[in-house]
Amino acid sequence: MPSTNFVSVRVQNLVKSYASFRALSDVSLNIRAGEFVSILGPSGSGKTTLLQIIGGFVRPTSGHVFFGENDVTLLPPQKRDIGVVFQNYALFPHLTVAENIAFPLRARKVSMADCQKRVERALEIVELKGYGDRAISKLSGGQKQRVALARAIVFEPRLILMDEPLSALDKNLRETMQLELRNLHAQLGATIIYVTHDQREALTMSDRVAVMNAGRIVQIDTPRKLYTAPADHFVAGFVGESTLVPVKRSDPRHVSMGDIKLRTPRDVVDGELFIALQADSILLCDGSETESDSNYLEGKVRDVVFQGESLKVPVILPEGTEIGFRIPSHHYSNRTLPKPGETVRLKLHVEDTVVVARNPSAA
Repeated sequence: MPSTNFVSVRVQNLVKSYASFRALSDVSLNIRAGEFVSILGPSGSGKTTLLQIIGGFVRPTSGHVFFGENDVTLLPPQKRDIGVVFQNYALFPHLTVAENIAFPLRARKVSMADCQKRVERALEIVELKGYGDRAISKLSGGQKQRVALARAIVFEPRLILMDEPLSALDKNLRETMQLELRNLHAQLGATIIYVTHDQREALTMSDRVAVMNAGRIVQIDTPRKLYTAPADHFVAGFVGESTLVPVKRSDPRHVSMGDIKLRTPRDVVDGELFIALQADSILLCDGSETESDSNYLEGKVRDVVFQGESLKVPVILPEGTEIGFRIPSHHYSNRTLPKPGETVRLKLHVEDTVVVARNPSAA
C-alpha cells in the first residue's frame, strides 16, 4: 500500500427496471484507472443503483460492466476485489478498531503477521495510529468514518466505492473529511467512484463529476467545466446557485431577456433557452460603470439576508423575475450594502453569461 493494481471501469448501455419503473436508462460511463469520479444527482436519479450495479450488489436488466477488459457483470461482489464504504459505515460494534480493519484480510486468509502490518499501515494513512485497541463505541463520527475507510483500503482493492459516506457528519467535519478524502486519493492513487447528492462535495473532491437525472447521465465533466459550461438547463439549475431565466436568441452571440440584450462568450444554440444567473457571478456596481466585457442588469432589492459568511440579496428585475447575488458579510462590504426597496445596478462578465437549452429527457 499504495498499490498500482487499480483498474479502469467501463459501464456499457446499462438498463435497470423494477416492474414498470426504469431506474437506469441506457447508462454508459468510462472511468480511468486511478481516477476519482463522483456520481451526483438528486434523490431518485439512479446514482445509488448505478453504484450498486458496479459493485455487483444489484444485477442490471441489460448492459455490461467491465473492469479493465474483463466483463464482471455477473460476478458477485466478493469476486470483484472492491472496497466499499457505506453511508452508515457498517462497522462491527463488538470488534475493536484493528479487528474491524483486519476483517477483509482474515476473510482472504492473510497471515497474522502480514495482517498486523497492513492494519498498522492503514491506521497511519487515515491518521488513527494508536487507535487499534479502541472500541468502536468510543469513537466520534469522524473517527468511525476513518475506520470504515481503512477497512476499505487495507486489502489494496482494485476499486473503491463510496455511497454518501459523509452525509451523517456535521457541516464542519464533513468539509474537513472532504479534503482528507481528496488527500487520501492523491496518496493512494486509487480508482474511486463516489455517490453524493451534495454538489460542493462532488466539486471539491473529484477529477470528474457525472451528473444524473431520471436514470440518465446528463453530463460528465471536470468540476470547473461542469460549473462554468453546464450541458443543459437541469445541470445549470442543479450545480451552483443559479436562477434560470427564459431568454430569446437575438443573433448568434446575443440573447434577449425582456428589453435587455446580453452578449454571450459563444454562439447560442437554438431551442427553448435560459440564462443561468449564478449568485456568486453577479456583482454590484455603481450607476455609471460601463465595461466592454460585462453585461448589466437593473432591479429593485427585495431583501438583504444574513447567512454567515455572506449576505444573499434577492433582486426583482423590471419584468418581475427574481434573481439573487451574494455580498461577503465583512465590514468593507457593509459600507456599500444596498437597502430593501433600493434600485441597484448589477454586472455579469460576458464569460459568466451562461446560456443553456432545455433538454426534454432531463426535464
